Amino acid sequence: MDEQTPKSAQRPISDRFHQLTDDSTEKYHALKRLMVETCGVVSTRFIRGTVGIVATTAAFSVPVAAQATQEASDVMCSSGLGPVVTLAFGMITIGMFLLAAFRGAMAWLKMGSARSDKKKEGRDAARGAVITFCGAWFFPLFAVVLDKAGVSTLSCVNFANIM
Repeated sequence: MDEQTPKSAQRPISDRFHQLTDDSTEKYHALKRLMVETCGVVSTRFIRGTVGIVATTAAFSVPVAAQATQEASDVMCSSGLGPVVTLAFGMITIGMFLLAAFRGAMAWLKMGSARSDKKKEGRDAARGAVITFCGAWFFPLFAVVLDKAGVSTLSCVNFANIM
């Protein structure tokens, strides 16, 4: 009787390895094409290219941006626009704090009602008051971020002369 040898013994390992990697690569590319076609997924090659372009642009535009913010800062302080922006942010912030207090008071009154639908309205109004209170912090923080970025708003105002 003939002795049979397994197929794996007939082929060298390197051929089997190359065939396996080729099959895996083909399956990967087919799956990637399917994902791009069906889901609109962007290929990683395009993402890497875009990131490279953005990084290069950012690296070379920093000196230009620094010069532009210095010029903007000078214009803000010399024209008097910096104090006006600071005053506007301050007034909006105080107005939002007052609005949050008013909404909180109205919510407190509605939650004291005996009717359940009024209590639900009161809880919703209390939620709105908290959101308004938290949103009031956006404007002073935005002014600080502008100031730290180099566009002078707060640094133009001499707070010692206000009081």
